Amino acid sequence: MKVGILTFHSQINHGGVLQAFALRETLAGMDHEAFLIDRRPDAENSLLLGPFAVHNPFKWVDILLAAAFGYGMGAHLRRILRTIRFVRRRLNRTPYHFVSWGELAGRDLGLERIVVGSDQVWNPAFAGLATFLLVNAEITLPPLVSYAASIGAPTLPAEVQDLFRKGLPRFAAISVREARAQELLAELGFEATLVLDPTQLLPAARWRACFGLPERGGAGARPRLVCYFMDGYLSDTCLERLERLEAFAREAGCDVAVLLENWVLPKFRRKRRVLRDNARRVARARALRRVKVLNGAGPEDFLRAFAQADWCVTDSFHALQFSSIFGLDVRFLRPAAEGLRKDMFTRITSFAEDFARGPLIQDGLPAALASLAAGERVAFDEAALEAGRARSRAWLAEALAKAAP
Repeated sequence: MKVGILTFHSQINHGGVLQAFALRETLAGMDHEAFLIDRRPDAENSLLLGPFAVHNPFKWVDILLAAAFGYGMGAHLRRILRTIRFVRRRLNRTPYHFVSWGELAGRDLGLERIVVGSDQVWNPAFAGLATFLLVNAEITLPPLVSYAASIGAPTLPAEVQDLFRKGLPRFAAISVREARAQELLAELGFEATLVLDPTQLLPAARWRACFGLPERGGAGARPRLVCYFMDGYLSDTCLERLERLEAFAREAGCDVAVLLENWVLPKFRRKRRVLRDNARRVARARALRRVKVLNGAGPEDFLRAFAQADWCVTDSFHALQFSSIFGLDVRFLRPAAEGLRKDMFTRITSFAEDFARGPLIQDGLPAALASLAAGERVAFDEAALEAGRARSRAWLAEALAKAAP
């Protein structure tokens, strides 16, 4: 069966592209011919291409200065190129691409089923909600199934509820990723099954086999802590974190690898002050010995870092997923009291209640490191996770089989 996957795959977020890979790999393992429907967030495909989508020569002056003087732009460009290569080689995209469904008017999609999900596709705060509910797809569609579609919010604003009421009746089967999403859809009159994130559909051995990932260090090897933070690179706040991690590494006798998610382009309006401040930050960063910032890491580098680690500190949902897959002792940093990440926190608490045991959620980096230093441990219920994987795979197989035209 030819199955199309509609998700946020065209981006550089590691978890976003890896969940797309995992769902495609799972469908291929069910003997389906699976494709990523190449829907892009905008005409420039800017979430994937980043600076490479910039056509303004004045902005490129700032980009080149940032690359030349240590702001991390050179590493950021390498990360984009590695992610583009991953998307091209691993995701098996459709030969067509689009931003809005109207661009495909009159086209035969060449698909027998469409699976929508998972990563934040139904989050009301994200652009493209109507596209992922297919309410504006005025074309002939094959049967629709949602797999682990994520709402990632505690409530659905009144202005988006009509979109759900229009779009969901088109779906032959609905599954979601969070218990709160299941409740929100029930309030609108729709039944949804709770399943695991696509990354969980592949166990550790399968991830290692797909990417040739080495096992973690043997007897006598120093413990390794991997940190994945969803904030910018080489700010004073970031450096304070890195220095705190350096102190922890020396006391705990471990090594630390740090991945950073976002990158903010500095504006070189007052170049002398900017370059002076940057030189100071670079000097502080170079003084670190036990902490290694994995500059330019692509999706496979991300996987390798988790496959070889013993501990993790993070504020990322997918870092939590891979920590559970590879059996890491993990601490998750509680988000600020306000903002988007606070609204998305339900997916963390839902997963923690079902599968984690121990002091998983911590109020900041100092508390997380203190918990590790005290010898406290977070463990995952492997039997429950494996049972969840089996249930989730079975639901997906059954939903695709039953979703007849």
